[in-house]
Amino acid sequence: MRKQAGGLSGIDFLVIISFVAVLIIVFVSLRAAAAEEYDRYTTIQLEHGDTVLEIADEYRSAHELSDQKFVSWVEDANRIDANRIKAGDTLIIPVEANATALGGTD
Repeated sequence: MRKQAGGLSGIDFLVIISFVAVLIIVFVSLRAAAAEEYDRYTTIQLEHGDTVLEIADEYRSAHELSDQKFVSWVEDANRIDANRIKAGDTLIIPVEANATALGGTD
């Protein structure tokens, strides 16, 4: 098969399209796996004045993390900066959902 002057052959085009399709599939799969990883954790909605440290303290009996590790976990899981949260934001916190359902925050 001949290449057109300055263009791609049909095979080259198919290889590029296939490569892009594989990248998209891998990206979507990784995003879905990451979302499933946090499904078992508690999700909370922030109120005015909430801080991640206060949340760590409020749920202290339901987790065993230091304050620093709690904040880091929340930042990583939510892709946020803990210093830039605001009322109305929804956060995943490192407390298993069944722990809060069983009264783990008493």
